[in-house]
Amino acid sequence: MKTIKRNIFIKSVLLMLVVSFLGSCKKDSDNGDGDLGSGKGSFTLKGTTYSGVCQSIPATSGVSGNIDVIIATTSGASFTVYNMPTGSGGTSNVVNFDEATGFSSKLYAICVPNTNNAGYASTGGTVTKTGSSSYKFSINMIDLTTDERVTITGSGEY
Repeated sequence: MKTIKRNIFIKSVLLMLVVSFLGSCKKDSDNGDGDLGSGKGSFTLKGTTYSGVCQSIPATSGVSGNIDVIIATTSGASFTVYNMPTGSGGTSNVVNFDEATGFSSKLYAICVPNTNNAGYASTGGTVTKTGSSSYKFSINMIDLTTDERVTITGSGEY
């Protein structure tokens, strides 16, 4: 369990850094505002709603063609869906995250509400694509420190 906690935390921090870097980059057509066209997203955990930038990146699983989608807030909270379906519609089931799931092609999620928490890992639920780059979700998760079970809901456009 300790290895899973460490792996989840490291993976989430790396994704946050990538998203932060991408968000600070400029391109010639952005009018100097630094926005790469990132969308917005939000998720609700235990009555608290976190909102921030929503960005897709090539999957960290190494599976060609897959993407990971992260909602990252300025407070450091993040919610990541790994191996997001690339279609423009449909509902997909989320798997239970364990050591064998990480870096696989399976659809799973990780939430890190703050830097003092090891985070939450998916135990089930669904992700529904509402467009080619938009989605909503309701994912059952477990706190890796206390084993508390919660459902995290939200949506995003990347």
